[in-house]
Amino acid sequence: MALGLPIQPRVTGPDEARKLALLARIAASASFQKSQRARELLEYLGRRSIESPDHPPREQEIGIAVFGRPAGYDTSQDTLVRVQASHLRKKIDQYFEEEGREESLRVRLPKGSYSLQFYEWHDEPVAAAPVRLLERRPRLGWFLAALLLVACLALLLVNRRLDSRLQAGLGPHPTVDSLWRQMFANGHQTHLLLSDLGLLPLQDALQHHISLEQYQNRGFGALAEKEIADPVLRSSVISFFNRYPTTVADASAARRLGLLFALNGLPLDVLSARDANMNMVSSSNVVLLGSRRGNPWVGVYEAQLNFQTVFTEPPRRASFRNTSPLPGEQPEYPVEWSRIGYCRVAYLPSLKGGGTALLISGTDVNSSDAGVEFITTESWVRQLRSRLGAPSGVMPYFEVLLKTYLARSSVSRYELVSVRKK
Repeated sequence: MALGLPIQPRVTGPDEARKLALLARIAASASFQKSQRARELLEYLGRRSIESPDHPPREQEIGIAVFGRPAGYDTSQDTLVRVQASHLRKKIDQYFEEEGREESLRVRLPKGSYSLQFYEWHDEPVAAAPVRLLERRPRLGWFLAALLLVACLALLLVNRRLDSRLQAGLGPHPTVDSLWRQMFANGHQTHLLLSDLGLLPLQDALQHHISLEQYQNRGFGALAEKEIADPVLRSSVISFFNRYPTTVADASAARRLGLLFALNGLPLDVLSARDANMNMVSSSNVVLLGSRRGNPWVGVYEAQLNFQTVFTEPPRRASFRNTSPLPGEQPEYPVEWSRIGYCRVAYLPSLKGGGTALLISGTDVNSSDAGVEFITTESWVRQLRSRLGAPSGVMPYFEVLLKTYLARSSVSRYELVSVRKK
């Protein structure tokens, strides 16, 4: 089910909305942007605390679902979950000491527990009540929490358009606004398709990619039954997949892009890649966020691109292949895990014409997030316009490659490697 902005998703009450919005603010705070593992753990524990407050996850479950540990691993020898929980606890405390010091609703991770607890700042801590954002789609709970924040921000624009823009770091950006109106003010509905996080552990267990055809057919359970011999691993992977997970980085991207669309009066639906179909991707306006591995719909446009996705396993290797290198360019741009990543940003006509496709595909989650920042930042879009030889007027279709420098699971900086006019 697609949710259009600025319509607010139906929730069970204002208390639940406050809790969801609080978690999103914490994840988007400065201290969490520097730690991908803390964001992923917060996302997982937040979702579990909301969906099953009376059944907190066990340490081994967290290790498998969040940190990729093998099924049945020995928690007495592997202390990663306990270390990361302690790290998360400190970061939550840091948020309320700094950016969140004015928050009246707070959350904590008690020592010895993996269940988040919400409480009013001057009251005794109280356990969070279950949240059901959509009665017919309870598995979308955490995914829709991010969308709730986007919708709430869009509603604030009615009276505080400029203030909201400044708070989001977007500022008055005429070049960005002009580009986005050119891309999406064409009478077609725009769909932002977030990457499908559930695919990643499933493909890790299968040790091969899921093709777009397999993704459309949705026979994931049968595929896992056939190819994953370990019943514990198979059950864990399918259970995680069925929860419709998405990343905090994608939620942050949805917030930034949703606000930009609202500020320019452009309609937007935000949904998981799993809820898309071929007609939507090939005929409407579409923003495809994430790698081909996490968002198979990227493959629909891959043949039209100069920088094409390469991903193999095992051993795991990722790169962008440069099909037509220009002087001074490399034939391939390989990833150095945790050090160097890449993001391809491409603006193309939709496959069947009439609409627009914008692809923001990083070799990792944080590199995709850098692509979102690039295409929504005034100075970068001005530089892009200059490199394309279009200092004013209509921007041509394009493809760019960014190189990202990773430090402590976040992007410290990025640079423009190549620009192609399509």
